[in-house]
Amino acid sequence: MRHPPQSNFLKFIILYKTIMGIAETVVSISFFKLFGRNLEVAFTGFARSLHLDTEHRITASAIKRLGMIGNDTLIGITLMLLLFGILNLIEAWGLHRRRMWGEWLTVIATSLLIPFEIYEIFIGVTAFKVFIFVMNVIIVYYLARHKELFRTK
Repeated sequence: MRHPPQSNFLKFIILYKTIMGIAETVVSISFFKLFGRNLEVAFTGFARSLHLDTEHRITASAIKRLGMIGNDTLIGITLMLLLFGILNLIEAWGLHRRRMWGEWLTVIATSLLIPFEIYEIFIGVTAFKVFIFVMNVIIVYYLARHKELFRTK
């Protein structure tokens, strides 16, 4: 049985998807603790634990806005973040095992997010948004062009 060629960029994609999946899952699980709590108080405590100046206008404004999130919205955000985390981990596993379904799942799921990322960039450009957008376009392009990485026979 012939093994698919090795690819450092494929290893990078697997690592990227794994880190994103773990981070999203951990953050979503930590959000479960916030259900039913006063978010302004919770985020003020969190900001203080990070030694942020909670009186600074930007920090205070962010905390005030976060405090306005309702419990239903928080539950929705938490569930979506958990689903994205699990999806990224499944993609990473499929890519790691060199499964064709892993390649297809990654290409389709990542492609579907690109229009939303473009919209987010138009709302307000940040280096993080541009980085995520560029990474996802490169991942989709790379996986679509290198199908030979997933052939097992």
